[in-house]
Amino acid sequence: MKRFLAVAFACLSLLCGCGSGGGGGGAPAPAAAPAPVQSGTSATFWALDMSPTNQSPIPYPLNATKVYEGQYCYVYLQQNYAVPATAPKAIADQFDTNIYPKMKANFGDEPNIDTDSKIYILLLNIKDGATSHSSSYVAGYFDPMNEYSSSQYPHSNQHEMIYMNINPVLGIDAQGTDFYGTIAHEFQHMIHWNYKRSLDDTWLDEGMATVAPTVCGYGPDYGRVYTYEKSPSPSLTYWPQQASLENYAVVYMWTQYLADQLGAGIFQQILHNNSYGINSVNAALSAANYRWDFTGTFRNWTMANYYGNRTVTGHPEWSYTSLDTHANSYDYWSQILPGLFPTSTTNQTSLSSLDQWSVGYYAYTTTSSPGTVTWTPKGAGETASFIDGGVGTVNFNVSSGASNSFTSNGYLIVQNPTAAATSAGDAVTRTSLVAAASLTPATPARILAAANAHPLARSMSARSGRPQHVCVDSFFREREKALRDQGIRPAFR
Repeated sequence: MKRFLAVAFACLSLLCGCGSGGGGGGAPAPAAAPAPVQSGTSATFWALDMSPTNQSPIPYPLNATKVYEGQYCYVYLQQNYAVPATAPKAIADQFDTNIYPKMKANFGDEPNIDTDSKIYILLLNIKDGATSHSSSYVAGYFDPMNEYSSSQYPHSNQHEMIYMNINPVLGIDAQGTDFYGTIAHEFQHMIHWNYKRSLDDTWLDEGMATVAPTVCGYGPDYGRVYTYEKSPSPSLTYWPQQASLENYAVVYMWTQYLADQLGAGIFQQILHNNSYGINSVNAALSAANYRWDFTGTFRNWTMANYYGNRTVTGHPEWSYTSLDTHANSYDYWSQILPGLFPTSTTNQTSLSSLDQWSVGYYAYTTTSSPGTVTWTPKGAGETASFIDGGVGTVNFNVSSGASNSFTSNGYLIVQNPTAAATSAGDAVTRTSLVAAASLTPATPARILAAANAHPLARSMSARSGRPQHVCVDSFFREREKALRDQGIRPAFR
């Protein structure tokens, strides 16, 4: 079982060791499964250099000192780096008393390559090229290659490890909920790997990781709500080559909805079956005796994004219990939630094409009452719902070519609950959104470069005063798949 602020005037600091901070080329490789260590003991670990100049991350050794030991974790600090004196104990206490028990209860068990019951939490300056002017950075990561023996992968640490960024130029608070939430996020990836290896769909793994901080009491994540409402139509189930903030927002919204509807224990059900992706969700919904399958849950979720935490008589499945999604309802770093219906989508007669398992939200107004909206789909399998905002009536299953009346405001929610990209509305040229992209994930450097150039990431970073997290787990998953394709499996399994 298993934000760094180096300010001398604020608190005492721990400054560990005198070895080279990044490790030298002649530093010794980590020993295989070392015996339990005492506080102050130094060790050498492998980490990854994800600098923009590296087309693929390069393993390098670094020296770290054990600065605290908890019931379920060791906390190591990279030598020549500092954190507030109270941080190591605070991190361990959060992990032992909050993160570990909640994650275990709602997701499951972590792997155990080294027969040690404790997780290694390594505090280090992650080499991701981030500067004080960056819009994004790698807050932390779990590398599944540490679950292989050093004979299978020479840069394996042969421990369950979570790498946590304490880059001093980023203003990271190593005792803040944001930091703890990242630990929960990466711990979910570790647990997920234990049950599904690198075989599960990335969207599902990332969705469960984005909701893990909320499960541990560090949410809800209104940054992702804001991002979703700015761009609600990316596919839920397709993970692009260079995943963006919008992709994480979509999977967060869906996974949070799932937890609100069934409780976070549904994640245990998803992980504890032998299926993957949508099939594993369907198996979990069935085991929980839920009324709807994945398709029904998806359509109900699109309605919940409209209603937020508002109670809908007779339809609790159309609501969140944790999120208020209404426009102007939440001030996120001086960014008011825009709602799902910005003026750019008002009174559109030609609708955008929809990717697989995606949704479009459209608002209509009228100066004479009633107004009407007639929806004619072009893609097989598309569905739609229509809400009369004036009187509140809902037509959940809109018929193609049928007239839907409304008083002052009408809201059309178009859904594509299928596995293929389609087109929607009149005079829309069909585009194959999925086929145009490669399913091979980009390297961390490319993921970070795309995030740093993203206007939304820049805006959110400027308003919050700190760069946005970027998860690079998809890279690790694909790297491990290459080993598995060669028939190599972790020795301890």
